[in-house]
Amino acid sequence: MSEAAVADVLTLPRRLAIQILHEAQVAQPASIRGVVLARDGEPRAFRSDGAADGGQEIWARLWSHPDRSAEPGADELDAGCLSLVVSLNTKGVLEMRAWRLDDGRPVEQVLKVRD
Repeated sequence: MSEAAVADVLTLPRRLAIQILHEAQVAQPASIRGVVLARDGEPRAFRSDGAADGGQEIWARLWSHPDRSAEPGADELDAGCLSLVVSLNTKGVLEMRAWRLDDGRPVEQVLKVRD
């Protein structure tokens, strides 16, 4: 995990956030799972097969919840790894939140989308 992923405020490019939210919507009522890949600490791609390639590293693991809030389940958090959770259980608004384990408890991280 890179130092950039441990920063107080995490940033995700708008184009990548839109891609992830679109894939979560299209998959309904099923959920999606995958990884967000980064190069040089910058998130760049979403892969549903969970594989990193071409010098990319895993920036975060991702899950969608078609009918639950954007809070992680117990099996969706790994120590030392950022988790992104997308909720489709909202009226007209999709929600994506970031989480880490801290002393075995989920702690929300600030996630911003940038242009």
